[in-house]
Amino acid sequence: MHAMKKYLNPSQCRAVLFGLAAFSAWGAHAAEGLTKVEPDDAGWRVSASASLLFNVSTSFKGHPAGPLLTGANDHAGAANYDNGFVGRDVSNDPNLSTYWGYGSSSQQVVAGDNVTGLNFARTSAQASAGSPSKDADVGVGEEITLRRELMGNRHVRGGLELGFAIHKVEFRDTSSYRQSAVRTSYSYNMAGPIPSALFPPGGYQGPYAGAGPVINPTENEGGSSLIPNAVLVSGSREADAGIFGFRLGPYVELPLTKNLSASVSAGGLLVVVVDSVTWSENLSVDSASTPGYWTGSSRASDTSCGAVGGFYAGLDLNWEFTKDWSLVVGAHFQDAGTYAHHLGAGQMDWNLGQMVTANVGVAFSF
Repeated sequence: MHAMKKYLNPSQCRAVLFGLAAFSAWGAHAAEGLTKVEPDDAGWRVSASASLLFNVSTSFKGHPAGPLLTGANDHAGAANYDNGFVGRDVSNDPNLSTYWGYGSSSQQVVAGDNVTGLNFARTSAQASAGSPSKDADVGVGEEITLRRELMGNRHVRGGLELGFAIHKVEFRDTSSYRQSAVRTSYSYNMAGPIPSALFPPGGYQGPYAGAGPVINPTENEGGSSLIPNAVLVSGSREADAGIFGFRLGPYVELPLTKNLSASVSAGGLLVVVVDSVTWSENLSVDSASTPGYWTGSSRASDTSCGAVGGFYAGLDLNWEFTKDWSLVVGAHFQDAGTYAHHLGAGQMDWNLGQMVTANVGVAFSF
C-alpha cells in the first residue's frame, strides 16, 4: 500500500475523521434490518477496550534540506574538490585563469614530459540515502468495536463488525549512523602544455589576482562511484502521531464452553495519520584523503494529515460473567503499508505494514 500523495489540511482531516465515524454509525444502523437465524439471541454487542499498538517503525530518506557541504579548505567563488579548487580569476575570463590549486602530483595528466591537465574528485552525500529503520514506542490508546450478529446456531455464529481505534505513538532517536557517499571525478585542461619540471608541485594554490600558470576553468565531469560508510550522520529525529484506525469486516464466533467463546475476523482497514515531525541533521563526509573533510547541517519540521488503506485479521476471546456483560481480550494484525510524510528535501516514513494490537476490555450485549 502507498501513502496518499496529497495531504489534507487540518480542517479537511477533522472532516474525514468525523465522516468516517458517521459512516460507522450508519453502517451499524443499516445492518439492523437483517435477520438472524436465531432471533431470540442477543444481536448486538459493543465493546470498549484499552489497546496497545506494536510494530510501528520509522525511517528517514534524503535530508531535511539539500546537503550544503563546506570543505575545510574552500575557496570563495571556485569549484571546490576533495583535492583542490578551480575558479575564474579576477579577469573573469572563461578560458584562462590563475585561480586554481591541487593537492598531489598524482592528479597531473601527463603527455610526454608535459603536464596537460589536472584530475580532481568531489565526495558528496547521496540525496536519497536513508536512515536505518527504527521502532517507535509502543502506542497506547483505546478501541471500540460494534458487532451485529446476522446468522448462527448453537455451534457457530457470524456477523459484521465495525471497529474504531486511536493510538498515540511517539518516536525519538539521536543515534548516529553511516551512509555511502558518491565520489565523482572531474578534469581540467591547462591553457597549454607545461613542462613537468616547471609545473608547480602538489599543494600549490594559485592567486585570484596575480601571475601564475594558467588553466582553462571549464569543468569536465567524469564518472561516479559509491564509497561505503563515507558519510557520518548525527542529529535528532522526533515524531508524534495520532493513528486512527477504522475497520469493517465479517466475523465468525465459536462457543467453547457455556460462557467462553472465540472469534476470528478479517476485513478492510483505513488508517488516518495525524503527525508532527522535527528533523535535524549534521553531516560529516570523508574526502579521498581526509576523514570528515566536508561538513553541513540542516533542519526541518512539519505537520501532516493523510490516510492509507489495507486489511486486518483478528482473534478474540469473550467470557460472559453476566447475561449481558462479558470480558473481551483480543489481538489484531493490521497491514496499512507505508505513510510517507514529505518534509524539507526528504521524507519520513511511518511503516504500518506489520502492526499488531493487543486489547482488553468489557462488552455489553443487547
